[in-house]
Amino acid sequence: MPDSSFGPLRIWEGSRPGALPRGPAPPLDSTVMDLSPLRPLAELLARQEILRSAQSRPIDGELLSLQWYLELEHVRHNRQGRWIPALLEFSKHQGERVLGLGGGLGSDLVQYARHGAEVIAACPSAELLAIVRRNFELRGLSGVFLHASPAVLPVESSSIDVVCVLGLLHETGSPAGVIDEVYRVLKPGGKVVAVVPAYYDIDYWTRLCGLGASGGQGLGLLAPAARRYYGRELRQLFTRFSEPRVYKRHLRRSEVPHLWRWLPLSLLERLAGRLLVFKGFKPVSAARPVQAAA
Repeated sequence: MPDSSFGPLRIWEGSRPGALPRGPAPPLDSTVMDLSPLRPLAELLARQEILRSAQSRPIDGELLSLQWYLELEHVRHNRQGRWIPALLEFSKHQGERVLGLGGGLGSDLVQYARHGAEVIAACPSAELLAIVRRNFELRGLSGVFLHASPAVLPVESSSIDVVCVLGLLHETGSPAGVIDEVYRVLKPGGKVVAVVPAYYDIDYWTRLCGLGASGGQGLGLLAPAARRYYGRELRQLFTRFSEPRVYKRHLRRSEVPHLWRWLPLSLLERLAGRLLVFKGFKPVSAARPVQAAA
């Protein structure tokens, strides 16, 4: 369990301050908190979290209980998205400040916290933020929770080591504005990791080859109507970042036409995976104007 010295759980509402909010704030009392308003959203998020088809039954268990969070996390990281822990680098940022943007139950963010990172979650939805916060509290993990737009973050410039953008860019009408804000809050040399739906996925290739639909439609990042990105387009959006890398991941063998199933799934995933993962760094040279002004 990570050290909790960076402060208790806190939700901040308002304009951007000079630094992250600090000071005493009572944690949520899970024994008296009314969870009923959160249940419909939690059920929807659960179906998105497990990265399966929309018709799949998520899991059994009491909604918003610790066991419920743990079972969803197991399905996400050990069955459906085995690529996530390594590619999102859960264990590589001990002692660093990680900012998470986007939806979800916080399954990925709690992994950073478990490995010793100082985690900050930002979301414009108070209900979604409360669900993420509960995930942390039930595990005894600390975090900072910001009720704020991802395009106007109450975070000091050049104060974040890693920004994880999960399930957000395909939903916003102005992804460039979000990326500008990510660039602002990152330290020079800091890293951004962004996950978006891929344009050239298994559905694209099966349609192109006249093989019909794959039957793997889902929700959230996997929704049929989700905004999809080309790798080149993603690099253009993050053009200010250095050392850009784009990875394609997430494909179930049952979604692959029988004609192609003899190929290794790892190869098929890199050719026709449903998700793109972008990694890049804020250039170290971005600190030079600040140093010159000082």
